[in-house]
Amino acid sequence: MRLFTLAITCFTLSACSNIATKNGASQWDFDHNIQFKQTKLAENKYHLEVNPKSDTHFDKLATFMIRQSYEICGTYGFTIEVLKGIEKFDDRKSFPNLIMPSLSANIECASQ
Repeated sequence: MRLFTLAITCFTLSACSNIATKNGASQWDFDHNIQFKQTKLAENKYHLEVNPKSDTHFDKLATFMIRQSYEICGTYGFTIEVLKGIEKFDDRKSFPNLIMPSLSANIECASQ
């Protein structure tokens, strides 16, 4: 009976481990507490938008974008074209209540 219960539990947990999301749907990375949208534009070309929270710093968003680009492409050699959302070095000091736009970029994976 224990073996049966263990098998059912493992099967149930593994069924939920890799749920496919719709193209362009909002997703959460709970490890980094970041919300992002990932859209496939064409073969080997994606659009990634990382949404900041009020306490999320730009360096965390940029690092997440690079790591997510690597995860999308599966290898190095990808190209990131940043479209908007670059924060200036002194933006938080000069404008403490400024609402920063999402960090948005197109990612092109290397042809294999």
